[in-house]
Amino acid sequence: MSKTFTQISDDPKPFTLENGKWLFRIWGAQGGILTNQDCCKGAYSEGIFIAETSVTLYYFVGSKGSCSTSKLLTTKFQGGSNAIGSKYWKSCTGGSATFISRDKEATKLLLISGAGGGMGSPSTFYGGIGGPFAGDGHGQASMIEVSKAILSRGKGATYSRPGDGGYYAGTNTYSACNATTGNFLKGGDAKSSAAGSSGGGGSGYYGGGGGADIAGGGGGSSYASPDLYNVILLGGDRPFKSPSGSIETGHTGDGYIIIEPTNPFTIDRPKVICDVSKYCYCHFNFAYYIVFTFIDKIIPLGLF
Repeated sequence: MSKTFTQISDDPKPFTLENGKWLFRIWGAQGGILTNQDCCKGAYSEGIFIAETSVTLYYFVGSKGSCSTSKLLTTKFQGGSNAIGSKYWKSCTGGSATFISRDKEATKLLLISGAGGGMGSPSTFYGGIGGPFAGDGHGQASMIEVSKAILSRGKGATYSRPGDGGYYAGTNTYSACNATTGNFLKGGDAKSSAAGSSGGGGSGYYGGGGGADIAGGGGGSSYASPDLYNVILLGGDRPFKSPSGSIETGHTGDGYIIIEPTNPFTIDRPKVICDVSKYCYCHFNFAYYIVFTFIDKIIPLGLF
């Protein structure tokens, strides 16, 4: 029987699967947006899990980022905090992570979809998209040269490293500041030392970096365990099926999880031919590239 999880909570919740093949489908949360901007979107991830016996796993559904004229504090699994400048313009936190894990502490993740970064203001600078290679935040600081101004953007995370926090170089009036780099299952916090307000990084396997000054936060990354089969990881700038079955480009709103029994004609998983702890290349990464390219071609044809 299929399972759908949409409940937002503070901690991962248990669920049980009977023996068999199960398709995990996860939509990442959107970063906080100030009005109705088409941005800061969450990623999509799927993979097949084979349960040899009845097994208890844990899920966590991430919430869309929030916006305020005051700083919003965030904790583990959540997007980074926003930052408020001296003009008290509204800015947003990054979206929270959405995942399935073997344990409640989320140290044995099976599948996770990265969340989008939060927006900065006053110029409504977007947060980055979530994904296996998440997007950087948008925006640049004012009253300083462009080469330094763009450094304020929170950087997107990848499956192997968090996104760096943005850097504001400062002026004669305002001091320099660094936003926080993302972390495992946590978006980086934004930072402002001037008039503008900046957005927090999205959460994911690794969190995106927080934005500095007026910039948006970077997106959080997606990840799939080598234990899963037929893995697909798509970023928030790609088209994929929404939870309702329609096609969306990036996911909006809170995270979403669907688990359903499956019996595919073909089942396979990447073979790791090296010790990934030594940071060497392997078929696992190459297979992800092939899946991205293949899916990007067939989804527009309506074959998915």
